[in-house]
Amino acid sequence: MSLKKSLTLLVAAILMVGMASAEKPIVKVGDWYFKQFDYRKAILFYERALKKDTQNLYVKQKMADSYRLINDQVHAETYYADLAKAENVDVINKLYYAEALRANQKYAEAKVYYKQYIDLVPGDNSVKERLQGVDKVEELSKDKGFYVVKNLDKINSEVSDFGVSLYKDTGIFFCSNRYPDAFVVHKDKWTQGNFLQIYQAFKDDTAEGDISKCELIHGRTVNRKFHEGTSSYCEKMGELYLDRSNYNGRRAFPAADKTVKLKIYRIAWLNDQNRFGDELVEAVPFNDKEYSVGHPTLSKDGKTLYFASDKPGGYGGVDIYLSTREIGGTWGTPINLGPKINTSGDDMFPFIADDGTLYFSSTGHTGLGGLDVFSSTLVKTGNKMTNWTESENLGYPINTNADDFGYVIQKDNKKGFFCSNRQGGKGDDDIYSFTKNGVVLNGIVYDLASGLPITGAEVVMKEEDLEKGKAKSGKEGDFSFAATPNTKYKFFATKEGYLPAELPVEVKEKPDLVKIPMVAEGGITLDITVIDRKTRDPLEASEVKVTNLTTMKEEVCSTNKDGKCVFTLEPNTNYRLQASKETGEPDTKYLTVTGTQTTEGVKAPTTLYSVLELEKVKKGVAIKIENIYYDLDKWFIRPDAAKELDKLVKVMKDNPTMEIELSSHTDCRATSKYNMQLSTKRAESSVNYISQQGVESRRMIAAGYGESRLVNKCQCEGTVVVPCNDVEHQENRRTEFKILKF
Repeated sequence: MSLKKSLTLLVAAILMVGMASAEKPIVKVGDWYFKQFDYRKAILFYERALKKDTQNLYVKQKMADSYRLINDQVHAETYYADLAKAENVDVINKLYYAEALRANQKYAEAKVYYKQYIDLVPGDNSVKERLQGVDKVEELSKDKGFYVVKNLDKINSEVSDFGVSLYKDTGIFFCSNRYPDAFVVHKDKWTQGNFLQIYQAFKDDTAEGDISKCELIHGRTVNRKFHEGTSSYCEKMGELYLDRSNYNGRRAFPAADKTVKLKIYRIAWLNDQNRFGDELVEAVPFNDKEYSVGHPTLSKDGKTLYFASDKPGGYGGVDIYLSTREIGGTWGTPINLGPKINTSGDDMFPFIADDGTLYFSSTGHTGLGGLDVFSSTLVKTGNKMTNWTESENLGYPINTNADDFGYVIQKDNKKGFFCSNRQGGKGDDDIYSFTKNGVVLNGIVYDLASGLPITGAEVVMKEEDLEKGKAKSGKEGDFSFAATPNTKYKFFATKEGYLPAELPVEVKEKPDLVKIPMVAEGGITLDITVIDRKTRDPLEASEVKVTNLTTMKEEVCSTNKDGKCVFTLEPNTNYRLQASKETGEPDTKYLTVTGTQTTEGVKAPTTLYSVLELEKVKKGVAIKIENIYYDLDKWFIRPDAAKELDKLVKVMKDNPTMEIELSSHTDCRATSKYNMQLSTKRAESSVNYISQQGVESRRMIAAGYGESRLVNKCQCEGTVVVPCNDVEHQENRRTEFKILKF
């Protein structure tokens, strides 16, 4: 088993209390080495035992477990094959066999044994997820051109190089067991390799800024006898957090199972001297002798620490936790990140990016085999962070059927590093760089009526008229494409039994989930567009509510960037439509508007269309009501004026908390006193009419302003008289309202 796959870092040489004797029975010698975690030597003795007794299930079990623990899935598969089919053996062998088959890309066979295991252990939900994931392997293994991956062959060695952490913009820290034998006091019996030490690597002076040179970190408190592992540098705090074996420089402190666990330590990084400080301290109060706490990563502000641990009470082997820095600098009680992140497998190597995305590696989520890299984001509801999104596999070429882990990304969210023991590398675990060509755009196709995912829909992504990608939706209605940020695309979805669907999307630097609704053939679809009444532009994030007037059932939707929402309607039914939108500006609002729609006499399949216009208004600003005319010297509401006032009645009913001032104005002809009296009577007459239509009179104030608020130069009295024609006088004869309260 490679070092990265266990939080237990061994000091087996110290723990060995005697020498195995080849004179003892062969199996017992193998068991002795197995208990010392020296699995490679144990295998040699078990092989000899099997030659004498080829059907010995106990020895086959030890052989299978030994190969699994040194991460040799090819040989592990051979032995687990016999165990998975045998009777009276532990059911876990079926799972281990399925895992080996998946790692060796034998996906159809892996499904068979995943199913057999689940039938016997139905409560293991993470294995159910792995089984479902086998069907996604083909899609995950496609190279969509999203990443350019490069082996850092100038710093990688023939042994294990991993555990990358970022150091400012100039380079990286990493750990390696390349250290020359002459300088190492002990070897790790589990891996037969040297103990890990911490190195620093730097960018060269080329235009690409490649990582091309590295050196062992020197200091009084690091890189001693035993393992120095993964690390995390926090520039704001000037600290380096690292995990290392539980020892004090002279001796190790083994747990009850005779292994030495990991603890997290903290050390200051001295920028001016380009070295570690002289004081290394235990960083967290929850370090423990009996379980490991490692793989630290700090948030940008240094206030949150993410780490991995096999402490009791988790979901599986290794889980990811977080702790927040309390007043005084101490770290609070660890919080398990929950089932969206943690599984019954191993979930480890967390990294929290500057944009808040959590990247981690897991054997428990749907993957291509071994450790795969996943991402998740903490969902924000109001001002509270509530839960993590479903973990998303980054796909090929970041992930393969080998172990892929330790993903870190720089501030630009375009370049970074990860580690892998994939074929074609320079050694055991190698460090790779990556550059993003774009962003991963994930989406789902779903039935609009039921909300259930649609499997097997043909999804096409186009940029203008150029096809940029084609995919079929998976079992969860899911699909994904590589996309370019700040680019507009159109998605087209088709499936037998459904009407074709089209959805425009503008991709952001961190894109939202694309949701494509489809309507079953034979249904009636209502396509609603919300626009600004003045600019005629579509209004995104407007709330649209459709109410079935028979059942009074309501459906609510938020409009997309094209101001659209789509609903499925029942036949022979009347509906009430409503649209509203917040502006986020003080004393400014879009007035709520309502409409109606009927499906009486409408034959399916068909799509109905409706446009709802929202008017943006400001408190205290007058709004003219067009075409309000009165007979000469009269104030009674004429039929043509009533039609216009009915529009205001609807606005008042659509916005039931709104209060207004309704004002009437005259031109300058006749005396100012007479005009004031006439306009007051006209305003009162309008308010009375609106009140008679069911609007509470307390919500309105009638105001007559006569000729005191002319909108043009026309003056009939006083020292300056400006003659005007009838058209100019008409501009001043108007009825207005202004909002006093929303």
